[in-house]
Amino acid sequence: MKTLRKLSMLMVLVLAGMLFCTMIASAKPIELSFGLIVPPKHLRYLQALEPWSKMIEERTKGAVKINPYFNMTLSPAAEMFDATVAGVADISESYTFGTPGRFAATEYLMLPETGFKTSLSASRAVWHLYKTFPEVRAEYKGVKVLWLHSVPGAKLMMKKKAVRSLEDLKGMKIAASGAIGVKVGKALGFSPVSMPTGDIYEAQDKGVIDGHIRPSELLVSRRLFEVTKYIVDMDMGHDLFFMAMNLNAWNQLPPEVQKVFEELSGDWAVDFIGKAQDKFDKEAQDEAIGKGLELITLPTQEQARWRKILTPVQEQYAAELESKKLPGKKIAEELKRFLEKNK
Repeated sequence: MKTLRKLSMLMVLVLAGMLFCTMIASAKPIELSFGLIVPPKHLRYLQALEPWSKMIEERTKGAVKINPYFNMTLSPAAEMFDATVAGVADISESYTFGTPGRFAATEYLMLPETGFKTSLSASRAVWHLYKTFPEVRAEYKGVKVLWLHSVPGAKLMMKKKAVRSLEDLKGMKIAASGAIGVKVGKALGFSPVSMPTGDIYEAQDKGVIDGHIRPSELLVSRRLFEVTKYIVDMDMGHDLFFMAMNLNAWNQLPPEVQKVFEELSGDWAVDFIGKAQDKFDKEAQDEAIGKGLELITLPTQEQARWRKILTPVQEQYAAELESKKLPGKKIAEELKRFLEKNK
């Protein structure tokens, strides 16, 4: 009798376990919208953000499904952060300079010639700023920050005119990123034009601008090699990006799913995307050169002339941050220390 009772209990437990597993297997995944400013064939999406999404889905065993929305479908780039706060996007990736002044402390690293030339080094540096300074973290209030990252040092790309000296920049109209790009342009003597990356191809093709400052990978991702002839190999600064999640969407995730996100964010993600971007940026530049673009390396003396102009721009920006009660000088000093430790 006791044996029969034990067998009955065992059968009940087995059936309950099978029912539970069936329920788990048939449960619908948590669907998360992913707001993107790039098109589906953009190299950053194909080689970094899409693989990251797939890793999240695989590591959660299908409990999460990340649905990408390309080309600012959910929100314009300048409003993507607020759209994430509001829950229009559950997850988003966008650049910081879309909303002038909002990420002022973060954007010190947009300045040229800070010493962080690769995506990996610059991404580690901007993430270090986020972890080190409360003032930087305060710029991202209202979201769960997954990580921050940077493209490799942007280069000057010209449609027709080869730039081999400062004098060659005079009178040129060149697309630059954000308010810092405007400062840099004025310091170097060209006319800076602020425009979305998606508009550069047509503007350069029609002669509205003479060139642009962006990472090399856009020569392929946005087919800018078709309207570009020269690449000037100078570090012209970094476009910076946030990867953020709506707080309600984050808080509603089961703890085991949050753990997966944590493991695939932060330091790990900074290195993952930094290494990926350096690889495909170099490959894109090589491909563009193979299509006939010329890579111009300025003579050492000419590089020194550019740096002599750009160093005061860094000092002025640090002073501007101080005037806004932000630790501009401490940020500059911390980046120098970080660079020295991570050479």
